[in-house]
Amino acid sequence: MVIFNVHEPPNVSANRLESAEQLVFVKDGYTLLAALVPPLWLLWKRMWLEFAVYAGATGLLVWLLTSAGATNVSNALLLIIQIVFGFEAGALYSASLERRGWRYVGTVSGRNAEDAERRFLEAWLPTRTEIPQTVGAVDPASARPTWAEAALAQAKDALARGRSMFARTAP
Repeated sequence: MVIFNVHEPPNVSANRLESAEQLVFVKDGYTLLAALVPPLWLLWKRMWLEFAVYAGATGLLVWLLTSAGATNVSNALLLIIQIVFGFEAGALYSASLERRGWRYVGTVSGRNAEDAERRFLEAWLPTRTEIPQTVGAVDPASARPTWAEAALAQAKDALARGRSMFARTAP
């Protein structure tokens, strides 16, 4: 089974049939193309900020290690970064969409992308295709933390794990 996060654009049509064509299904899992060529994948997805950070960070890391004479370490680290990037590509793409104003609509699973899309649309498209105009209404069940809040929570968890590990190893 493959899991997809579904996102809706910011200026969506009131007609659900029209807005269904604009939905983006983001695979939650390993993305081989993103792992093989991260810069091209980032540019293809129009993730300019992430591309700049990736290119700058990996370029600086490779330059520092190569100038220090650790070319093999540089190559190994670059390979590790690419493998990890393949696992995190979907989450980065979802965060990028949310930063650009796209709204998270839901999660769906299926045998493949077509099956997941069919299953999602069967449940999402109501029998009446017009969406009632409610200004400012937010469904608390579908509320998710922003990408910045999620990143901050992950950083706090990592710091807490590091502190507890340091406390265990310190005499």
